[in-house]
Amino acid sequence: MPRFGIAIRSAPATRSSRPATAGPYPCFDGIRACAALAIVAFHAYVFSTVRFHTTGGRFLAHLNVGVWVFFVTSGFLLYLPFARAHAGTQPDPAIGRYALRRAARIYPAYWVALAFWLFVLPRTDLGGTASPLSYVTLTQTYFEPSLLHGIPVAWTLVTEVSFYAFLPLYALGIGALAARARSPLAIELAGIGILIGAGVVAVCATASGPVPAWVTVLPVRLHVFALGMLLAVVAAHPWSPRGRVRLTWIGRSAGVWWLLAAVAYAAIPLVVRVSLDDPLSRAQTIGLDVCRTLVGFCIVVPAVLGPQDHGAVRAGLRARPIVFLGVVSYGVYLWHYFVLTTVQREWLHARPGSHNTLLLVLVSLPIVVAAATASFVFIERPAQLFAARLRSRRAAPTPRLDAAVVPEPPI
Repeated sequence: MPRFGIAIRSAPATRSSRPATAGPYPCFDGIRACAALAIVAFHAYVFSTVRFHTTGGRFLAHLNVGVWVFFVTSGFLLYLPFARAHAGTQPDPAIGRYALRRAARIYPAYWVALAFWLFVLPRTDLGGTASPLSYVTLTQTYFEPSLLHGIPVAWTLVTEVSFYAFLPLYALGIGALAARARSPLAIELAGIGILIGAGVVAVCATASGPVPAWVTVLPVRLHVFALGMLLAVVAAHPWSPRGRVRLTWIGRSAGVWWLLAAVAYAAIPLVVRVSLDDPLSRAQTIGLDVCRTLVGFCIVVPAVLGPQDHGAVRAGLRARPIVFLGVVSYGVYLWHYFVLTTVQREWLHARPGSHNTLLLVLVSLPIVVAAATASFVFIERPAQLFAARLRSRRAAPTPRLDAAVVPEPPI
């Protein structure tokens, strides 16, 4: 998120400074807002129905594809500084600063939400085979396959944290190879290809039968992150003028890319024939992953390639209400699940099968956004500023905190 991105600068602020959402990639707040709203709508639908074979149900039951959008987004935003360093256009990122910012970004808001639903308004517990410490450190999915404990949607955070830890090690190895190669771009593309291949192998293995728990955390999503990393490599490479023109042309029409995403999404119920009511075959498991991955990739491409002020899609992504929702989207993700269940069961006194999805969203969303806004103002933003100050104590003159050019990655 642009407002999360913290850079250390000694230059004084001026009235001509760009707003927090300015920069070369101004559509990412809108992207994450759409992904977060899709996930809220998905859970609202699941909580309010027990039948998914209806015409609408076959499509609404797959809005959790927003998670794949987040994964592609993370792959791009997190790898971009490393890709730029490998391309020789900026210094290598400081690993200590990277680690501190990642920890400040993910843990404080998560800890507060977890504590709230455990102790203030109890809606969950830390039972099962995983230890309480694993929930605190976001490693529970390595030990407990069930999503019935802690914050259920936190399985994606475990995946994100695993990617955070993996990425610098991968970047270090690729950077060492690229420094000795005639074509750093070829090394980058080869590395991305290996990651995609590893992810595809993990998906096929998972579809074929039981696998170790660790395979289901990062390896089965590695190809999704890798596609975001591919976009980072493309964005960071110093292309010739002709190459830049071609990339601009490829990404110019956001509508075409989103139409491709819509086709991939529609293929889930219509071609792969996936329903939440039925167990998946091996082919359906693989087909579902392919479609979700394509949706995530195609949604994100227009935020990276092409003129960022062109077209109705990008204009919508840059609209102020959408940008605001994107800024607080991490809080939306953390708080929405138990707000929805509480409103459904205790406020509306409705049971699954009531088909009150729209009412549930209308009542719950303002509460979720309010909680997310409070999380951003009182937890997330202060944690980011504190992390930035820790890394800048030795800087001179006294550093100032500004919005970075590249948006801060999402969950």
